[in-house]
Amino acid sequence: MPSIEPQPINQSDLRFVQDELADFAPEWCVQLEGICADEATLVMVPELGDDETGPSFVVSREGFRYRLHTVHWDDMQDLGGFATLADVMGTVRDVLLTAAEQWELAPTWH
Repeated sequence: MPSIEPQPINQSDLRFVQDELADFAPEWCVQLEGICADEATLVMVPELGDDETGPSFVVSREGFRYRLHTVHWDDMQDLGGFATLADVMGTVRDVLLTAAEQWELAPTWH
């Protein structure tokens, strides 16, 4: 019986995250990073990549789940594992909204 392997993060995942970011943080960008498909990550950063704008996010694959980390002022924090990229992006949106309130930022949130 063949085993089922999880799909690595790919271009389809990148497009999904780009579309989601465009809905609530259009000034942010996302890139597919990694030296090979099995180690691919999605990295979301503010337009200028500035920590004052808010945290950056790194999404990696961990088995059949997605793992989300924030990086802010050189501090990396694990936000947990998620079953879907939609769940990941919901958390990203929540973190950015909270960050905007805490730091009185004025990004274009939708």
